[in-house]
Amino acid sequence: MTTALHKLIDHIDDLEPPDRVLLQRQLDEAGVLRQFEVWQPQPGPQTEGYFSEADLTLYGGAAGGGKTDLIAGLALFAHHKTAIFRQSLKSLKGLIERMNSLMREAGLGKVSGTPPRWVGPDERMIEFGHLGLPGSEEDWQGRDHDLKAFDEGAQMDPRKILFVLGWLRTTRTGQRCRGLIATNPPLGGQGDFLIEWFAPWLDPLHPKYGTVQPGELLWAVFIDDGDTVRTVWVDGPEPVAVDGELRTPKSRTFIPAKRQDNRFLGAAYDAQLDQMPEPMRTALRTGDFQSARQDHDWQVIPSEWLELAFQRYDAGVDADTPMDVLAVDVAQGGKDKTVLQPLHGRRFEESIIRKGTDTRDGADVGALIVRERRDNALIVVDCTGGWGGDTVGFLTRENSLPVEKCVFSAQSGEYAKDSRIPFYNLRAQLYWRLREALHPKSGLGLAIRRSSTVKAQLTAHRWKLKGGRILIESKEEIKDRLGSSPDEADAIVEALGWKDKADLKKVLRKEQRTESAPLSDPLDGF
Repeated sequence: MTTALHKLIDHIDDLEPPDRVLLQRQLDEAGVLRQFEVWQPQPGPQTEGYFSEADLTLYGGAAGGGKTDLIAGLALFAHHKTAIFRQSLKSLKGLIERMNSLMREAGLGKVSGTPPRWVGPDERMIEFGHLGLPGSEEDWQGRDHDLKAFDEGAQMDPRKILFVLGWLRTTRTGQRCRGLIATNPPLGGQGDFLIEWFAPWLDPLHPKYGTVQPGELLWAVFIDDGDTVRTVWVDGPEPVAVDGELRTPKSRTFIPAKRQDNRFLGAAYDAQLDQMPEPMRTALRTGDFQSARQDHDWQVIPSEWLELAFQRYDAGVDADTPMDVLAVDVAQGGKDKTVLQPLHGRRFEESIIRKGTDTRDGADVGALIVRERRDNALIVVDCTGGWGGDTVGFLTRENSLPVEKCVFSAQSGEYAKDSRIPFYNLRAQLYWRLREALHPKSGLGLAIRRSSTVKAQLTAHRWKLKGGRILIESKEEIKDRLGSSPDEADAIVEALGWKDKADLKKVLRKEQRTESAPLSDPLDGF
């Protein structure tokens, strides 16, 4: 792999002797050589990170890989105006101490003030901020920097990172701009967005996984789907049409670093890491972004059970079965999405997703349902909060279609099968029924189409006992933690929740046809 550093070395090697002397004089006058007396990147990943040409770099993985020093070195010696973020202002203390140590050696003063900042010669600036509080990202609107670095980025909200990166720019001639996310692997599902953002290096399901090298540049654009942001990978830097809009791709790369790449840490730090519990110990020692994805103690849907459902889908379970249920999570305008979830026998097919801005009223959503419905499937519409009411009205009045209403906040009246503990509301009942159905010993054999979004949403839900009843986290609580609304997960549990009624309707229709009775629907109105 040819890196920026290799290109620079080759260029210097090709210079004539007089030109090399001139280059050394210019570097000395610019203070570059004096810089390397104070700090220089260590050989290996840190050097690759320092000289990388990527617009957005993910650096690190394992603990002790030199993430803090890379941020400090770039801010002090490669960039003119820098903003450095952590989840909380208090957690910046260690990085600021390291920065002050380097500044003292270089005679550059120190970081000071609240919030902390440093202003140096020639209007150079380093600012420090946090993104943990609601709306904290808005404090950085319109504030341009040529380096925006996110330390322990896996702890941050992805939308806040992208918002801040919106002002990654400079008017300074010759100054490059870059975003840097330095982090350990995600823990407990937090930070899984990085696996999607850098999927060719981190996601075994990505078609390029295992073929791209650390530090290699790939090109991509972010697509805003309302409450989520996805990545579209393209072939190069040339403008490309994505979803009907001309977009300019930016380069990304991942540079893994381990403790062994840091000559300043040794066996004592390894021993400290060995005290960590699993899977954190493996994640921090190896930098494996998959190994730390441990289920929460109160997680409703175990990841292992969901993986079995993915495998059954890949194996073709019920691949040719008619559609039984079409469940609908409605968004009329706004940032959420309208999601249609078809259920064919035991098989949850790919969700049909539209932006809320493309389904502005009941007629838009209803027309989409009519277009996508097959095999006289039972229609279920989420009417929680009243959002689905217009859709139900359009389907019943304009199309004479029977519709089932789902209100997640409604009372349940049912119990968990194993413990006989009652459910707090219908939301708890529906998610718990999916848990029971996915249990390896249930015998139901549900098959769910493999999707990182579906996995993140279904495994995000947690439960607790409230007043002796099972309560599942609200949609708003999930949205705060994931940074997106669990629309696809809600549609899946809706579809399963009405599967028995759909099966009963099919049986009754068959009996009516057998008896040559008028084709009425005795269950309509239940």
